[in-house]
Amino acid sequence: MNQNYKTHKQKVNMGKVIYYIIMFAFSVVTLFPIYFAIISSFKNDMDIFLSPFSLPEGFKFSNYVRAFKIGNIGMCFINSLILTAGTVIITGLTGTLASYILAKFKFKIKNLIFVFFVAGMMIPIQTTIIPLAYTFGGMGLSNNYAVLILLFCAFQLPVTVFIVTGFQKSIPSEIEEAAVIDGCNPWQVFFNTIVPLSLPAISTASVFNFLFAWNNLLFPLVFISDKRMQVIALGLQSFFAEMTSDYGGVMAAIVISIMPPILAYIALQDKVEKGLTAGAVKG
Repeated sequence: MNQNYKTHKQKVNMGKVIYYIIMFAFSVVTLFPIYFAIISSFKNDMDIFLSPFSLPEGFKFSNYVRAFKIGNIGMCFINSLILTAGTVIITGLTGTLASYILAKFKFKIKNLIFVFFVAGMMIPIQTTIIPLAYTFGGMGLSNNYAVLILLFCAFQLPVTVFIVTGFQKSIPSEIEEAAVIDGCNPWQVFFNTIVPLSLPAISTASVFNFLFAWNNLLFPLVFISDKRMQVIALGLQSFFAEMTSDYGGVMAAIVISIMPPILAYIALQDKVEKGLTAGAVKG
């Protein structure tokens, strides 16, 4: 009995050791590019190639100065923030409204509409570039942030509906009934009851929407030609010329560009985890 217990305990401990080793290796692989970008942002090009993995001898902010002066990262940062904020707000509002109808209302084609949204998740954005470029080019809609925001929303709305609908199905109907008894109209029930309870799922979807809009290069590359309207993904290209490249400057620009997504996830981490687990279990 004791021998079997000891053998079982050894297997459990060995399993934990293997698990922690795998998680540690995964963490190193994930965090190493961030570490490399940060230390390289304080080095000149020669130091980056001669000692790529060592810490910088001193904190030199000249790369960050060039990132703002040469790469116009400050302007690109603001442009990306405008596009991302518009995408997150519009997609979050429309997606939550659509999810509320699909989760709480009963009508004949509800399942068909939900399948229609889910099918939208399977459409690669690359397949739509040529027809969209042809259509918008003919209509003179290039260099238009409103059009770009609507495109981002169109491609992220299926993901938002999928996540939020699964979460809202887990909200007891008795809560809505109690709000109606208290005198709330349908809009008050939605904004005062459903939206606060759905914040974990909305936060989860918003993080995905934020990352999609912030990191998107393909749509801005095709639909934005005005340098004053360039986003941060396009601004990184200004550090690479035909004959020379500013690696220190681009590393500083990369560090600036990755901070908003990291901070957004840290701020919403708890709600994101709750939204994913609740939607997965009860959706």
